[in-house]
Amino acid sequence: MSKVISNRRNEIVGLILILLGLFVFLSLIPTNELPQGLGKGSVSGCSEPFDYTISAPSDNITGRFGDFVYYLLACKGFGLNSLIISAVLLLWGITLIRSKSINKTFIRSLYLLIAMIFLSVYSSGFNGGLVVQSGQFGVSIFNWLENRLGAFVWISGGLFFYIATCMIFELPIYRTLDMIVSPLINMFQNFFSFVTFKNKIKNKSQINSNTQVIQDDNNIRKHDVPVYEDEVNSSEKNDTSVLEQQAIESNSVLEDYYLDKNESIPRVKDNQEDVVDLNQSENYNIDNIEITEETSIDEVSLDLSKERKHRLFNFKLPPTSILNDEPDVTIDVSEEELRARGQEIIDALASFGVIGEIVGIKKGPVITLYEIEPAEGVRVNKFTNLSDDLARVMKASRIRVLAPIPGSKSVGIELPNDKPKIVYLKNIINSDQYVNSKSKLTIGLGKTTMGEAFSFDLQKMPHLLVAGATGAGKSVCINTIIVSILYKAKPDEVKFILIDPKKLELATYKSLVGYHLITAPDLDEYVMTTVENAVGILDSAISEMERRFDLFSGVRVRNIEEYHIKQKQDSHLEKIPYLVVIIDELADLMMTSGRAVEDPITRLAQKARAVGIHLVVATQRPSVDVITGLIKSNFPARISFQVSSKIDSRTILDQMGAEKLLGRGDMLFLPPGSASPTRIHNAYITLEEIEKLMNHISSQNKPEELLLPERKKDIPKSDFNVDEDKDVLLFDAAKLVIQNQQASVSLLQRKFKIGYSRAGRLVDELEALGIITGYSGSKAREVLVDESYLDTIFN
Repeated sequence: MSKVISNRRNEIVGLILILLGLFVFLSLIPTNELPQGLGKGSVSGCSEPFDYTISAPSDNITGRFGDFVYYLLACKGFGLNSLIISAVLLLWGITLIRSKSINKTFIRSLYLLIAMIFLSVYSSGFNGGLVVQSGQFGVSIFNWLENRLGAFVWISGGLFFYIATCMIFELPIYRTLDMIVSPLINMFQNFFSFVTFKNKIKNKSQINSNTQVIQDDNNIRKHDVPVYEDEVNSSEKNDTSVLEQQAIESNSVLEDYYLDKNESIPRVKDNQEDVVDLNQSENYNIDNIEITEETSIDEVSLDLSKERKHRLFNFKLPPTSILNDEPDVTIDVSEEELRARGQEIIDALASFGVIGEIVGIKKGPVITLYEIEPAEGVRVNKFTNLSDDLARVMKASRIRVLAPIPGSKSVGIELPNDKPKIVYLKNIINSDQYVNSKSKLTIGLGKTTMGEAFSFDLQKMPHLLVAGATGAGKSVCINTIIVSILYKAKPDEVKFILIDPKKLELATYKSLVGYHLITAPDLDEYVMTTVENAVGILDSAISEMERRFDLFSGVRVRNIEEYHIKQKQDSHLEKIPYLVVIIDELADLMMTSGRAVEDPITRLAQKARAVGIHLVVATQRPSVDVITGLIKSNFPARISFQVSSKIDSRTILDQMGAEKLLGRGDMLFLPPGSASPTRIHNAYITLEEIEKLMNHISSQNKPEELLLPERKKDIPKSDFNVDEDKDVLLFDAAKLVIQNQQASVSLLQRKFKIGYSRAGRLVDELEALGIITGYSGSKAREVLVDESYLDTIFN
């Protein structure tokens, strides 16, 4: 009921503001005569005081009240620019009626009012200080500025207008100025270069004409004079030398012109080169193989995208200037070297009895792919079996064989580059694929083997399993995932649950407390480092999942995307952010807690996608006791870095190949529904870049903090009766565990010299009585009571 009353009140206020805006607009419409009581013969038009007599006649559409508004706003205020005030009133009225957010309306109103003041002040400089058009306020301010600044008032006004335009439309000030000034500078440079070129040509033509006059004069003097053979040869040589000198001087003039324009000089191709190419095309040769260069990324400035345009008092997404630029030093391999290595591969295969021809060479930032077409009768599995032998012959650390290349009849041999390039995250963040993605969970992962930027949407995965040996790049990949989301989403759009049993890898992100990190009220940390807190936050995530299911059911939506659409239409609905759960080391949790961790992870992976909860689980030990069947079946998207054995590769990817990776961010990405993984080179980000990003986020105002609901504590139901079913050693066992402040089966076995089964039953009885905690893996159970509690139970 209160919500309906609030909406009705906003609609009434909105209608009043719209009517007031229309009244102000009609009052400011110019008429043939000034309002009654204002001077009509004065230059300024509004110099005389206003006659407040209510019965005086009026030519204004809105009567005498309109005359008063005209006098107050147009004459005393901002002139005809006061029409902007009516626009502001109409804007606020529409906002209230449509129940839209007032933050954007406040910013727009502020911009409009600043524009009104600016136009009022500087318009008086063009109309000679006419108060009717600029208002007494604008004229007074302009006169005050002109008396103190002189002509500089126009320069400062233009500068203010330029800076304000850049701020309103989110344009970089320096870059925009450079875009305006650079074409003018280039135009003047081209003009002066052209003038200099014409002068040089003119001087050269004068030299040629003088030379021609001298030659004609010599011919006249030598007319009818016998000419001997030696003299003829001498004259021909002289003529040739003159022509050569002219050609040299002409070429020098052309070189000066092209060098001034920073262009290459046109050259005539040597016919001998064409002859060589024809001879080479007659027979097959590796020199004729086409080499595909590394694909260049189509970079788009992320900072200029529409979604990142912030408003005053709103959260500002981090700029890309925080990230490191790729160095200008280029590491390139010549085509001759690539062809030579390709020939080495063919020779090495031939030495093992495998015949084939190279049909393509594709360069990449880290590896080069050689496409080989096997000869007739050669089976592709022979290439796979020779991967280790080829690595030995080619002196490479590892060679991965694609037999065959998906969608092709060729076999691919991926050979590591001698000087691999580093993939920088800034290039991926600025790629067209990442910038144009609308999802808040877009991950800029890295580059493909051909150098193309690779990004994916975590919503479509919907959960991600990451595995790899120590030092293979797993932790950097986790950083890349977190930073990619931070560049796309604001704190009220995405929240993180971070679980870091190693206590070091994710400690940097503690600066996100109050922004992107979320916890539960009954937990004492935001980055979970203990097993108890890890289990607790996962249980709280399950409670949040159930709460969202009930909320979505009440609103009648099926997933979080539909809910967000409905929430934009009705601002009174609760804003639900995405929730990304990141577990940095699953193996440690599974060793210490086992089912206590596996069960909530499995439940979240099975059901949480629809309500916007996604999991990213990483481990350095991809064995079957860590990545269990239940976990594996619910994580269709997987990333494998370099692993130590084929068994580990088969565990994470269901196929071999990860053991042939190079390490240092080299990975295989297996998307859902795909049988063949894609090789990706992970983007690199340093700790210094992450710290700059944390400083940018933590320097802004904290939004309202959200907390997960407390976990539901399951009270064990037991039919245990202390009087009928108790063991004769139960009282002694209770006293023992209270004295030792811990309980375990082995402790009871040693003290009472009983078997494992009886000691286990005693532990279960102590748990049923509430004396000790429940099962917590290999750790001893904690004691919850003191000896006074025993007197109550055992009388």
